[in-house]
Amino acid sequence: MKDAFREKLSGIRPMGRREPPRLASAAPRSLDELSGVIRTDGILIVERSAAELAPGTPGSFAAGLAQAGTAARDRDGVEAEILALVEHPERALFIDTETTGLAGNMVFLLGAMRVSGGGIVLTQVLARDYREEPALLEVWREMAARAELLVSFNGKAFDVPVLRDRLGLHRLEAPPERLHVDLLHHARRRWRTVLPDCRLQTIECRLCGRRRAGDIPGEEIPAAYHHFVRTGDARDMLTVLHHNALDLLTLADIVLALSSNGAATRRTEEAP
Repeated sequence: MKDAFREKLSGIRPMGRREPPRLASAAPRSLDELSGVIRTDGILIVERSAAELAPGTPGSFAAGLAQAGTAARDRDGVEAEILALVEHPERALFIDTETTGLAGNMVFLLGAMRVSGGGIVLTQVLARDYREEPALLEVWREMAARAELLVSFNGKAFDVPVLRDRLGLHRLEAPPERLHVDLLHHARRRWRTVLPDCRLQTIECRLCGRRRAGDIPGEEIPAAYHHFVRTGDARDMLTVLHHNALDLLTLADIVLALSSNGAATRRTEEAP
């Protein structure tokens, strides 16, 4: 997966008068054009493979994990949680949410990633307006109930508590608690002395060797969603969906790096 994911969106200006990003000619320009749509009743669910999102990816994450699991058993310094994850990746559900603000605000996008059939499958659940949040949360309950292990980046402090709070707000029962591997904690223990910080995109830049061009800044995502609900203009939402997918794919890179001796000092390449 290394050096394979390329950001295809560019030209973002500050929110308020921001122009939509310039899309590649083959890129979707509306939600109706998205490939992999599997549900539109009450909620929009898109399911795609990592190969579709990142064409040309060499090999598969599943294959990489199989190799990493074998090597990690003979390597000192690999934590037990990471070793269990790379040995049985099919048990894990990687998650990342997008919300309309900080803790307590609406969850409008749930991104989930799992290993299936020797590859990666990414599922994104989008509430197309504020009324669809309960349907998104029902999908989360179903996903969490089937997973044996959750994997996130800062999910213990943010994603899971927000999902739990929103379930309570809508009087929905929370799913059973699962073992939760928060990669932020592992990243801090491994790289805090060699990185300026352990933000996801810092790790992506310094460890994975890529820097996103044209990505939407996280602080602009809530305004992009409110604009979409108010106007129906989905161009910024397509950028948000891509941002969420890249975050999930970076989690796969981090797991592979944590199971190896790789240092966070790779040359950075800016995606076109």
